[in-house]
Amino acid sequence: MGKNSHGEEEQQIINELEHSYIDGLTLLGGEPLEYRNQKALLPFLRKVKEKFPEKNIWCYTGYTFDQEVMEEMCKKWKETTELLTYLDVVVDGEFEEDKKDLTLRFRGSSNQRIIDVKKSLKEKKAVLFEF
Repeated sequence: MGKNSHGEEEQQIINELEHSYIDGLTLLGGEPLEYRNQKALLPFLRKVKEKFPEKNIWCYTGYTFDQEVMEEMCKKWKETTELLTYLDVVVDGEFEEDKKDLTLRFRGSSNQRIIDVKKSLKEKKAVLFEF
């Protein structure tokens, strides 16, 4: 993908976010929290939160939030810590077919958790999102 098309795709997403009926943005597969993806997403998320501070950003990751993200990634990469400040909710853990449950809200298997990122960063532990 050329540099111009990447910028055009970002602008298209930003244009769509301008609609009042769009509540936010969801990041998902490949793996948004893979280091090289974090480096690419970070400038984009800065723009999104600057322009739309009221819109929420959800991120689906196969990593565990408290162990792999907060304990390992945040210590290794400064990008992770900043990126988390732009996220509102993280759904963590890999989808596991044997734990598949279609009755769960916003997740596919019972091992996955819905994390309130702002509260988790404040309390320095994974805090589940309350509906």
